[in-house]
Amino acid sequence: MNVSLPQLKAFAAVARQKSFTRAAAELGLTQSAISRSVRELEEEIDQRLFDRTTRQVELTDAGEVLSQRICHLIEEVEQTLRESHGTGKPSQGTVQIATDPVMSSMSVPMWVAGCRQAWPGIGITLRDKSHDSVLQSVRSGEVDFGIASNPAPSDDLYCEPLCVDALQAVLPADHPLAARESLGWGELADASVLTLDQNSGVQPAVERALSTYHVRPGSLQLLGHFAAIFGMVAMGLGIGVVPSRAQASGMAPAAVLRPLRPQVTSNVMLVRRKSRSLKPNAAAIWDNLRAQEYDEGLKKVG
Repeated sequence: MNVSLPQLKAFAAVARQKSFTRAAAELGLTQSAISRSVRELEEEIDQRLFDRTTRQVELTDAGEVLSQRICHLIEEVEQTLRESHGTGKPSQGTVQIATDPVMSSMSVPMWVAGCRQAWPGIGITLRDKSHDSVLQSVRSGEVDFGIASNPAPSDDLYCEPLCVDALQAVLPADHPLAARESLGWGELADASVLTLDQNSGVQPAVERALSTYHVRPGSLQLLGHFAAIFGMVAMGLGIGVVPSRAQASGMAPAAVLRPLRPQVTSNVMLVRRKSRSLKPNAAAIWDNLRAQEYDEGLKKVG
């Protein structure tokens, strides 16, 4: 069966208007074009859809059934096509971004606000997922792109640096080491160390640093969010290791951040599929995120 959208649109217009003349005016076509489309549709499905007289046009039983089933579907198809056409324009449409809840509590709100200011017509939807699920969402095409910390190299993903976050120690404000301007990694030896679990992507950077500098903590506890780390540190239950931007999520007054030396960083990356280019609106948001971080870097240098 070879039925076209123009044929269905012509049928729907005649069904609404009860007139070939008025249907032609609605669609901006000639009456003969409307008649031809309806006739071709009737021939294709082997059903008469209208009873025609010199005064009026009425739906047949078959036409009534088709009208009930198809007219609202045509409206949905046209709406979908309009929305798809809008995504071809950088200033329209919706962009889906996957990130983990830890990232969402750091710089992501500021980044999204900056993007909306630059592109007010683009809707941005965030999807909070675990680190591995962020990458899987990008691979499957569920989202336009992702923001992830320290993603492992992959043949099917393209990663571009967004920002670098130095790892820092979180200490109780009254801890003896809190008086220092910075801490050496070796000073974490035998301490109860608190850091983020595998759902954030930060854990591998912390564990590599502990291994590189031959630090054996008394214990290593992995937690799901900064709030848990800050709370436990404030209660004197350990020393946290977190990215410096973690303070954006709100630190407990009884906890302080101190740089760790030598400096070890957590790398935040924009991630998209290698095999598929970004939609224009997604590319605009991607570029704006990079521009925001570039401008922020210039401010720090200045």
